[in-house]
Amino acid sequence: MGNALLPKIKYMAVCVRLKLLFLLFIPFSFSFAQPYVDIINTSAQSVNTTYYKDTLKSKNQTNNYYLNLTVPLVIDSQNTIILRFYGEQLQSTIKNNLYPETNNLYSTLLFLGLQHETKNKKWKTLGLVMPKLSSDFKNPISTYDMQLGGYGLVTYVHNPKLKIKLGLYYNRDCFGNFFVPLAGVDWRISDRFQMYGVLPTSYRLEFALIKQKLYAGFAFKSYTRSYRISDANHNYVKNAELQAKLFVDVYIKKRFVLFAEFGRTINYSPQAYEYGTKTELLSYPIYTKIQDAFLVQAGLAYRIRTDFK
Repeated sequence: MGNALLPKIKYMAVCVRLKLLFLLFIPFSFSFAQPYVDIINTSAQSVNTTYYKDTLKSKNQTNNYYLNLTVPLVIDSQNTIILRFYGEQLQSTIKNNLYPETNNLYSTLLFLGLQHETKNKKWKTLGLVMPKLSSDFKNPISTYDMQLGGYGLVTYVHNPKLKIKLGLYYNRDCFGNFFVPLAGVDWRISDRFQMYGVLPTSYRLEFALIKQKLYAGFAFKSYTRSYRISDANHNYVKNAELQAKLFVDVYIKKRFVLFAEFGRTINYSPQAYEYGTKTELLSYPIYTKIQDAFLVQAGLAYRIRTDFK
């Protein structure tokens, strides 16, 4: 009888250890700019077929594929180490009778940093170093594919319903130094409606249709990045992405969420430029100006929300 119970006891002990380890890695107070943290997040985005601004009336199709992995490591009640991986594939297609083409650009980014919270819980400071590889990766990786950035954000917690944020984003892009001042307000207006994020990068107005089950609202996104093209001149593509969209989050389990977004691009055109300048290149027709279009994005995440009981 005792020998029969031994495997079950060992199994239960392993489960307890795994749960304790999980809790060590998931501090519920951590987030970049929203009331949740996605431990893993994968999604696909498609910009509806649109036209280039050329005389051939070429058609464009743009797809994005994303993967995010986040590991927050709790040091103590005030300090958390942040480890995060971000991967992106940008797939562009040009369709016409002369030079149909599909090309891919890739970006891999690491976030390495620390979040500190004061003892009175009134202030949070987040600092990140962000090394990146960004290229079409058709040639062996070189220093021209490497970029280095940083992110700093200070949050003042006025009360549990109101937070004020200020910060700065920096990246050494292919076109030079890129600085973006950051500001945001997280405001829980009611138990169902809240607004949160950091401008000008990402902001949401969110309404809980069914608490802890179904959320929807309006979102704004702005994200500029650059990728090196594998040619002798080290030219690059700049992708200045602006989006206004509606979103819906469906929690199929407490921490598993299916999400979808539908919106419109704003002056969106991944464009080719000469290395180290802001001079447009017409020698890459696939990376010339396109017209704005509608977009759809869908994905799955393992998400920890700080406002779930």
